[in-house]
Amino acid sequence: MDISREELFALIWEKPTVEVARNMGISDVAVAKLCARLQVPKPPRGYWARVEAGQAPRRPPLRAFRDEIEERRKALARPCPRPGAVRLSPIQRKFVDQALLEFLAKGGDPETTKVVSNQIRDMPPYIATQLLLLIQNRYLVWVKNGDVDVALSHGVTQSLAGLVDKMLPVAKPQVIVLPRADRCFDEDRKEPSILIRLTAHLQERIAQLAMLVRDQKLALVVMPLVTLDHAWSAHHVYSAENYTTASSQLCVSATELWVDCTMNAPHYRGADTETFKTEKVALRDIMPIDLMPSKEVEIPPAVGRVRIKQHWPRLRALIEAERVHEMLERSTYALERDIPDDQIAIADRIWFGGDHPMLAARRAWDRLSDEMERWGEEIEAERADLCCTILGIALGDVVVQSHKGQITRIQVSRTSMNITENRSFFIVEGQRFRKDGTVGKRIDSIWIDF
Repeated sequence: MDISREELFALIWEKPTVEVARNMGISDVAVAKLCARLQVPKPPRGYWARVEAGQAPRRPPLRAFRDEIEERRKALARPCPRPGAVRLSPIQRKFVDQALLEFLAKGGDPETTKVVSNQIRDMPPYIATQLLLLIQNRYLVWVKNGDVDVALSHGVTQSLAGLVDKMLPVAKPQVIVLPRADRCFDEDRKEPSILIRLTAHLQERIAQLAMLVRDQKLALVVMPLVTLDHAWSAHHVYSAENYTTASSQLCVSATELWVDCTMNAPHYRGADTETFKTEKVALRDIMPIDLMPSKEVEIPPAVGRVRIKQHWPRLRALIEAERVHEMLERSTYALERDIPDDQIAIADRIWFGGDHPMLAARRAWDRLSDEMERWGEEIEAERADLCCTILGIALGDVVVQSHKGQITRIQVSRTSMNITENRSFFIVEGQRFRKDGTVGKRIDSIWIDF
C-alpha cells in the first residue's frame, strides 16, 4: 500500500484503528502490521476513551526510521576500498620513505602498505592519514636536518603539494579538509588549508563540546589543536627562510565546527601576523549518529499566556528595546546627508563661530549609525535566546509540529520571534526531515503564535 509514514501517523492518531481500516479498505490487523513495518507508534489502550471524555492526552513524536539510521551507521563504519597504487615522483618517494621510517620508529604498523618502483600499494586509510600528517608537519625539519636529500624550492614544494593531493583521497574517510573561508579564487595562488585527523577520540571530544555549548547556551567552545590531530597545507610555504609558524584552534558550536588560525609569516602578503577562519562544516556531516544525540520536542501551533507570563518582564524589555531601536534607526537614516561636510563647516563658521555644532551633530549621527548595527545584532540575539527559552528548545534539537493533519519535523538551526500589532509569533528554522526519517536539504520554518 502506497502511504508514507507521516500520513499513516496522522491517520492513526486522528481516528481509531477500526475507522482507519474501514477508510483504507483493509482490516484493523493489516493496519497494525503496517504500523509495525513502518515503525509508526499506535495510540495506547484507553487513548480514545480519554479523548471522548474531553481530555487531551499527549501524542508522541514520529521518530526517525530505525532502519535508515542503521544503514547510515553502517555506511559511516564501512572502510574505504584500498586503491591499487599511487604513483610517486622521485622527490615524493624520498618524503614517503622518510615518513615510513618515522612511523615505524614510533611503533607504527604499516600493515599491507608497500612502496615498490615509485608506487605506494595497498595503503589503508589509517596509514595514509598517519603518513599524510607526518609529511605535512615534518617536511621542513627533514630538509633542514638532511634526512631528505633535497633543497627546498618552489618546485619541491609543488611536488609535496601534489603528493598530498594524491594521498588525500585515500585518507579521506579519516581526514577532513577545511579551506580558508575568505580564500582568493585566483588559480595561480594556493590558499592555506587545514587538515584534521578525525579520530574516534577527537570525535568524542567534539561531541562533548557540542553538548556543552547546548547545555550552557554558549555561542561556541574553543579547543587548541595539536600536531597529532591536524596539519597545515604546504601550498603556501615556498622556502625555509619564510617558514610559517602557525597555531590552530578548533571552534565547535552546537551544529558546526571550524578552525581559527593565526599565522606568523614575515613575508606572507607583507604582514607579520595574519588571522583567518576556515569554512564551517556541519557536525551532522562528519559525526557518527550515536555521538550526536538530539532532543526531540513536540510544540503546539500556539503558546498559551501561562507559558509566556513567567517570561513577561524579559519580553517586555525586548519590546521596549525594539521600539527605541526602531525610533533611533529611522532618525539616523532620515537625516539629510546631501550637504557636504565642507559646506556644513562654512555654515557653522558663519552662524556659530568656532563651536561647529552642526558638524559635530553630523559626526555624532555617523557614530550612532554604527552603533545601531551593533544594537540590532544584540536584539536579534536576544530574540533567538528568548525563543529557545520559552519553547524549551536549543540549536540542534528536532522540533515536531502537527497541524491539521500535517506533520513537520525540522532540525533547529535558527530561532527568532516577531512582534507586530496584528500578530506575534516565534520562528523556528532548520532542515526538514524527509518521509523516511532522515534529514533532507530543504530549509523550512515553523511559526508558533503567542
